[in-house]
Amino acid sequence: MRCRSLKGQSLAGTLPPEFTNLPNLLNIDLTRNYLSGTIPPAWGSMGKILNISMIGNRLTGSIPKELGNISTLTTLSVEDNLMSGTIPEELGNLASIERLFLNSNSFSGTLPASFANLTTIKEFRIGGNNFSGKIPDYIGRWQSLKSLRMQASGLDGPIPWRITLLANLSDLRISDLGGTAALCPPFVNTTSFKTLDFSFNKLNGTIPNGFADLRKTDYIYLTGNLLSGTIPDWMLTTGEIM
Repeated sequence: MRCRSLKGQSLAGTLPPEFTNLPNLLNIDLTRNYLSGTIPPAWGSMGKILNISMIGNRLTGSIPKELGNISTLTTLSVEDNLMSGTIPEELGNLASIERLFLNSNSFSGTLPASFANLTTIKEFRIGGNNFSGKIPDYIGRWQSLKSLRMQASGLDGPIPWRITLLANLSDLRISDLGGTAALCPPFVNTTSFKTLDFSFNKLNGTIPNGFADLRKTDYIYLTGNLLSGTIPDWMLTTGEIM
């Protein structure tokens, strides 16, 4: 047994710890069901698992720290559930993680310092939660990052400027930050962006000159900030302006 996919089957009940009895299981996809209860800590012993997707269920509780033992895990998605609690430091041990989706739950606390070790991560989503503290600077060192979404995450600004300089980043959505007003971060020699959303972040000052490097970006959202000055001519003639 290499894959257990039961997407959209209207399944009820709880998650079975017995998946650990399937030593060759690589993928668990239980997206869009009616599953409740918590994620079994025993799943942390599944030594070959690559992907765990629990999107759109009714799961509660926190993420078991034991999942940090799965060195092979490339995707962990628990988005759109009823989960809560803090994120365990042990998830910083996910040496192969590429996609970590925690959005649309009720997670709280700060993002673990151990996440600085997640250098393989390509997509990170934490919007729609109750996190606290500032956006960690270490995100600016995730050189493989392609998509970052933290809309209404609960975090405070400012936006670390190193994030805007990540060479592989093409989808950057940070909105509804708390904290005090701050300048818009710079963009330098950036040509890969497809979507940029900095809405409702209390950004002040003028639109930086470096934004000219974003002229090929499809969508730029700067709504609900404290920006002043004039809109650059290229923003009125190129791409989609929101």
